[in-house]
Amino acid sequence: MSRPFCQIVGFGPACISLLVSADRRGLLPDLLARGLVIHERRAGDEELLLAGANYDIPSNSDASDFLDGISADGLFAPVLDSAPARLIRARGTQSVPLQLVALLTAELRRTFLDAAGRHPNLHIHRGHATREITQSSSGWEAHFDNGPCVESRIAVLAAGSTPHLAPDLRRITGEAGVPLLHSEETLRPVDLQNLLPENARRIVVVGASHSAFSVLHKLIEALPERDTALTLLHRTPIRRMHRSAALAEAAGETFDPVADICPSSGRVFRFQGLYTRSKALYEQILAGRHPAVTLRHCPDPAEAEAVLRGADVVIAATGYRPNIPLLATAAGRPIRIGRNGSAALVDASGHLCDTQKRALPGLLGIGLGFGRIRSDIGEPSYRGAAVGINIFQGPDGDALCDSILSTLQQQAGEPLGKEYS
Repeated sequence: MSRPFCQIVGFGPACISLLVSADRRGLLPDLLARGLVIHERRAGDEELLLAGANYDIPSNSDASDFLDGISADGLFAPVLDSAPARLIRARGTQSVPLQLVALLTAELRRTFLDAAGRHPNLHIHRGHATREITQSSSGWEAHFDNGPCVESRIAVLAAGSTPHLAPDLRRITGEAGVPLLHSEETLRPVDLQNLLPENARRIVVVGASHSAFSVLHKLIEALPERDTALTLLHRTPIRRMHRSAALAEAAGETFDPVADICPSSGRVFRFQGLYTRSKALYEQILAGRHPAVTLRHCPDPAEAEAVLRGADVVIAATGYRPNIPLLATAAGRPIRIGRNGSAALVDASGHLCDTQKRALPGLLGIGLGFGRIRSDIGEPSYRGAAVGINIFQGPDGDALCDSILSTLQQQAGEPLGKEYS
């Protein structure tokens, strides 16, 4: 194959979300015709299925969010009739098990692979870890531990994320000899009885998010016979999502009518707030229905440290960092990526930005751990990155498609007003 137009690092949910968006926008045929290469470090589909969305918990969003981005007349249309899609559709506005979402992603991946043989300019490299990406005179070069480098005009980073444990948390638990786990380890399909230390009675969960409450929920279900004391240690206030300001007021939620309302949906605490089962568990705890659970709001670091040192085990629901290979200029100088809160900084058009907030032309990022700057998604007071399959297949995917389309048209000398339907 001649030099591809685009290469994507990662073949997981973020990559699939971008492809779904490109299919819906009518851009996918051009990508496949002009050359697309996907690099995936895992060798087989089974490994991919066990990663990504395969968590043993329900979603923190409506079931419909996982299907709304798939075009009914595009390449991925057959997936809408698959067993996972039918089961998800039946849930309507309820939550859905994330293991079912993982099966849906597998169906999307399988459908795309079936099309691969019909497109000679599409190549998927398995067992292929990307070591470094460097700028070239006309794009980006991906380098690997084995095999030749691949150069393309556009490079997309969609390689998933790694659990994050803050240095202070590591230090405190290390000094106290307290075992430290990340929520990632407990929320996968695992036996908590075997995962946790046998003598663990005082269990501290760190965080105020859906993940933190999902850990609590799983502990309550998995350890009914243990004499355990569960503490949720949180630095920021716990919020609940409400579908409108009127519903938030009726529930007694305190919120700012501007800063805490998402302008695109009207929801209060759309991204900061708890949804579905996590929201219900929080309200049950407040009502005293789980006496073994204590909520500890500790904005004071010294108070938080005392709680951590008194634990038998700590489980941290403290987020993720994106998997980004080494980045370098054509001259070999390292490129350091800026931050949007705890996420890697991505501008409104989907381009990664350096620490000076300068966009890197032709280098795009999507998925968990990437924080795209946006003005109308989520409440203004939210400092994190808006995440979700519906975000990746929707606004984030659309932004990347617009950037890719613009570059395609510039190369072809076509007017930027070309319509893709």
